[in-house]
Amino acid sequence: MKTRTVYLTTILSLSASSFLWADQATKTSSDIELRYGKPDSLAMLSINQDISSGEHQSFAQRELTMEFELSEAPGAFTIDISKVKGNSIAHNMSQRLPASGLKGQSFALEKTSDNRALQRTESDNKLEIGLGQMIGENYPVGLALAEILPILPKEPVTLGSSWQSTRTTRSLEGWAWTEATLSSEHRVTDVDEQGGHTIVSVTSTAHAKLNDGGGAIAYSGDGELSRTSHWRFDATDGRLLSVSMEQRTSGLNTMPQGTVDIRQQTNVEFSTKRH
Repeated sequence: MKTRTVYLTTILSLSASSFLWADQATKTSSDIELRYGKPDSLAMLSINQDISSGEHQSFAQRELTMEFELSEAPGAFTIDISKVKGNSIAHNMSQRLPASGLKGQSFALEKTSDNRALQRTESDNKLEIGLGQMIGENYPVGLALAEILPILPKEPVTLGSSWQSTRTTRSLEGWAWTEATLSSEHRVTDVDEQGGHTIVSVTSTAHAKLNDGGGAIAYSGDGELSRTSHWRFDATDGRLLSVSMEQRTSGLNTMPQGTVDIRQQTNVEFSTKRH
């Protein structure tokens, strides 16, 4: 079996209008409680992937952009996909991805009982999709959204506060689905007052060992994940203002043509804006 090395860079960006709101406003700059609450208005998600060979030469790119309508359901956020498009470039040839079937689909992100986190409700059978259909009508959008939303602290925070969190994560690494237990540490790096709003800045670091996620393409090897995120939260309104994330992963994809050594970098940009 022939083995070759592939480097994959993924850029994921999400922007929203008044997406995440908290249940309780800030008391003081030294007593700041963060909780997810009511969603509002629109969100936009963009995923860009760049795949390179072992010689660091890019030979494939994929791009997916979506817009959502957000509303509230009991204990959950309901997301309705209003616009979607996808494109792929391979060996200098461009084609549309079969993503149009996502338009009109709806899904939910459930709030945990303490409103500190959002989790997907999609069935895992959506991961059983074949090569060439990774970004199509069966793409698990809720999974992509839940991956970048931070887990909020149990206790009120102030400058220098830190907390830990653990979550199960599933992601598309190269062409194979993976799963892992993601251990994260979060630290408040800044607390600022802007126009009567208390803005909390946080840096989060995470590490995990990746395992095969049960998709059509097998994942193996000593897969690893490392992630650094910088995010800002308006504690007065309870709105997640932005997330900037860089993630690096490694592992093997068992492809029809042989085993491929994957090195993937993921960049995430998320921002929100009032109406």
